[in-house]
Amino acid sequence: VHGNESSATNSSVLTAYYLAAAQGEKIDRLLESTIILVDPCLNPDGFVRHSTWANMHQSITDVTSSDSRQFREVWPGGRGNHYWFDLNRDWLLLVHPESRGRVAAFHEWKPNIVTDHHEMGANSTFFFQPGVPSRNNPLTPEENYRLTYEIAKYHSEFLDKIGSPYYMEEQFDDYYFGKGSSYPDVNASVGILFEQAGYRGRIRETSNGVKTLAFGIKNQFTVSLSTLEAAINLKDELLQFQKDFYREGLELADKDEVKAYIFGDENNRQTTLKFVDLLNQHQIQVYPNEQEIIIAGKTFKPGSSFVVSKKQPQYRLIKSIFEITTEFADSTFYDVSTWTFPYAFNLPFAKLTSLRNVQVSEKPAEPEKPEGKVVGGKSSLAYLFKWNEYAAPEALFQLQNKGLLTKVATDEFAFIINGSEENFTYGTILVPSAGQEMTEEEIFNLVTLVAQQTGIDFYGLDTGLATKGIHIGSGSFTSLEKPEVLMLIGGSVSSRDAGEIWHLFDQQYKIPVTLAESDNLGSINLNRYNTLILPAGSYRELNNAATEKIKRWTEEGGTLITIKSAATWATRNDLGKTQFKKSIEPDTTLQLNYADRSKEYSMNAIAGAIFKTEMDITHPLCFGYLKKELPVFKSGNSVAESLKTKYSEPVKFSDEPFLSGFVSEKNLERLKNAPVVSVQSAGRGKVISYQESMAFRGIWLGTNKLFMNSVFFGKIIR
Repeated sequence: VHGNESSATNSSVLTAYYLAAAQGEKIDRLLESTIILVDPCLNPDGFVRHSTWANMHQSITDVTSSDSRQFREVWPGGRGNHYWFDLNRDWLLLVHPESRGRVAAFHEWKPNIVTDHHEMGANSTFFFQPGVPSRNNPLTPEENYRLTYEIAKYHSEFLDKIGSPYYMEEQFDDYYFGKGSSYPDVNASVGILFEQAGYRGRIRETSNGVKTLAFGIKNQFTVSLSTLEAAINLKDELLQFQKDFYREGLELADKDEVKAYIFGDENNRQTTLKFVDLLNQHQIQVYPNEQEIIIAGKTFKPGSSFVVSKKQPQYRLIKSIFEITTEFADSTFYDVSTWTFPYAFNLPFAKLTSLRNVQVSEKPAEPEKPEGKVVGGKSSLAYLFKWNEYAAPEALFQLQNKGLLTKVATDEFAFIINGSEENFTYGTILVPSAGQEMTEEEIFNLVTLVAQQTGIDFYGLDTGLATKGIHIGSGSFTSLEKPEVLMLIGGSVSSRDAGEIWHLFDQQYKIPVTLAESDNLGSINLNRYNTLILPAGSYRELNNAATEKIKRWTEEGGTLITIKSAATWATRNDLGKTQFKKSIEPDTTLQLNYADRSKEYSMNAIAGAIFKTEMDITHPLCFGYLKKELPVFKSGNSVAESLKTKYSEPVKFSDEPFLSGFVSEKNLERLKNAPVVSVQSAGRGKVISYQESMAFRGIWLGTNKLFMNSVFFGKIIR
């Protein structure tokens, strides 16, 4: 799945050839007894990048030194997909088409064993599961681990025959269900991770001697055969495990105090339906709620809320997706420690301990994209649309891209539309009919088209007089500029963070963003852009001239957006004053054995957890949010100090920030009231800093608008 782990893809071709061409009683028995699916290249974009790189540096003579350029891919490397995402984290998230197709095929065939072939450091040997026992996910049945261990005996036997060293029960785990080796575990299958030492070329010097790609392919091919041998010999146990998995799930659902979950947001239909669609792809049945339910201080209305009963075959996966995780057997995580999806979508949700009085539709939900409309019809005055729906930024850009003048409301108001009073809040977009280069008819046709394409409702006004709040001619409607966005990539920039932002603009909002090499800034005319994004990175490649160029552009009115560590570069160069809190000092009273020394770090590491933030929803950076609380995903230990200046920190961690995942008490204390988003002036421009990813792995939709607001509204902040 990682494009630069080439022994995996290359061995798949050899495996397929062996299965097709081999002859004899043994292969006949294998093919008669099993159905084998070979997915040769899970990440074609990354594989092509890496193979092209490796081949272009290939010599006739063997060059084995690790100093060779062939072993050091240029940015972004071959690991990620087209948008530089790690596809081996996407099995649960289904952000990318590669994963959506793969998971659909998985559920079509319901395999008993899934092998997940990878590479690790060049100086390693070969790993196969089981992983670290203390880091197992408690939702995975014990029988899964027993079968994994039984299958491991076959890998051991086969690798012994060819003299390849190996290990298991170290380093790796299957806690996070979004990987190729763990998603099967929560779907009645046995997922198996293989990690071969990766050489990033045909031949290379390592601490274990000179190793070749052919050696890696041989190992991957060998464990493919050992898996097939295990599948035949353990056939009855594997089939029984699959049956028991679903049967036990229904039994556990009966015993579970929580019978179902309810979720939904009437003010964000689009995100709600995106979540329903994701659940459907995981074979989880979701039913429309048909009555108003008030529970845990939240109101769920018919037409905008849904119910997921736990009593269905996907019981364990449902629990994994909805549960708030607070207890852990181990403080070390190979990946994230939690992934509560309703928090990711910023959707209200609640547990239901009984379904007795809950009325749901007889048919499961099959979400369709909401159809936008123009309420009130054609207007000679103006059109309004609200900023709370997910696709609002896409709608605004489409209008701006056609040359329409647009404004944003910085106050609240209401109008009578079609005989009913409609309330509008901060961030409402105004499209005047007058003063445009288009005719009224052309504007109406465009607004209608954008409504249909984005699912956003527009409101045509027949008067400029509001029933309350500001009127159409008010100065509280501020004119907007069409975003012209430049993002620096390459060099020291994190390809993962840059890819998340590129994907957000390109796939979610259909907004162009110019990607430019950071070390090429000197030749770029910054004046054609009004927004510059610096993803996480050290930016050591920016020389003094490039730095001064960014400073001058910002001070002349540009909006500079920094993400995570990029704020350090900005502060160092007098673009803001963001400082970070000191790291947690080691506990000198803690006495661990030398062999356990790594645990001291993991106990104070935030490997990926969810925290509650509080927002000033009147601030332009928070337009479109109707509640003051917003769940944010945090990965990493850096925590910003407060600027202690008015109106500069519209989003902070709350004074009780914990929501889900592993975090030490010391780190929790550091997070309290710390800024998540800050805005500072630099001459006539603004420096807006995000301390966490607002588009984490493409799944954290709830914070996407918080980022896009800096792009559309950064220049109106006073």
